Amino acid sequence: MASPASSIIKVAAIPNGCCVRVEGRGTMQESQPASDIAVRTLESDPSAMVVYDLSACEYLDSTFLGGLVSLWRRFGGMRDADGGECSPRYAIFASEDRRKKLFGACGIDRILPTLPQAPSIIGAWYVLPAVSHEPRELMRHVMQCHRALAQVECPMRAAFAKIADSIEKDLAKV
Repeated sequence: MASPASSIIKVAAIPNGCCVRVEGRGTMQESQPASDIAVRTLESDPSAMVVYDLSACEYLDSTFLGGLVSLWRRFGGMRDADGGECSPRYAIFASEDRRKKLFGACGIDRILPTLPQAPSIIGAWYVLPAVSHEPRELMRHVMQCHRALAQVECPMRAAFAKIADSIEKDLAKV
C-alpha cells in the first residue's frame, strides 16, 4: 500500500472491463487519468464495467470525488431490453466504513453503486504513470468535477458551484 502522503493509481483487467485501484490519496492530479481510463473502457463496449477499488484509499479530494460522480451520472447502469435498470456499469468497492470516511461529507456514499467484494482481476496490476497535464485541460477537468458535485444534494453544494463558476470565469479570460 502507498504511504499516507502518496498516490498510486493502478489498473487491471476484469472479465468485463477494468478495475481502477486507488492507493493512498486520490487528488486532482490522479483524477483525470483515472477518469480517462474509465471512460475509454466504458465507451469501448456497452456491456463493459469499471470498478473503482477504494479499499486502500485514505483520502479523496473534491476533484476526484466529482470525477466519480461524473462517471456515475454518465455510466451508472446498463439498461435492459425494456429500458429498466439492470446491473451497474460502474461501481465502487470499499468497506462501508471506508465509503463513509471518503464520501460521507459530500453525501455521495448514498448515490454511488457499490459491490460487496472486489472483482477478480485478470493478470497483473499496471501502475498509471503520473501525468503532467496541460494547465487549461486540468482546470477544465476540475471545473467539470465540481459542477458534478454541485448537482448532488449536500451541504457543500453551493461551495462546489462557486468553485466551478470561478474556474469557468478564469478559463474564459485566457
